[in-house]
Amino acid sequence: MKNMGKYILIGLCVVLVEWIFLSLFSEIFNGLSQEGAIVVGSAFFLAFEMVICTGVIVSKIDKKKELEE
Repeated sequence: MKNMGKYILIGLCVVLVEWIFLSLFSEIFNGLSQEGAIVVGSAFFLAFEMVICTGVIVSKIDKKKELEE
C-alpha cells in the first residue's frame, strides 16, 4: 500500500504534464485544427510515455538479474 500512493502521485503528475503538453502542442503547430492537434499531440505523448515505461521495466528486469547473480 505504501508504494500505491507513490504511483498514484506519479500518475497524476503525468496527467498534468499531458494537459500542459496538449495545450502547448496546438499553439506550436498552429497549422492543424484544434481537434487534429489534440489527436496528434496525444499520439506523440503516448508514444513518449510508452518509451519511458518500457525503459523502466527493462531496467527493473536488469536489476533483478544482477541481484540474482
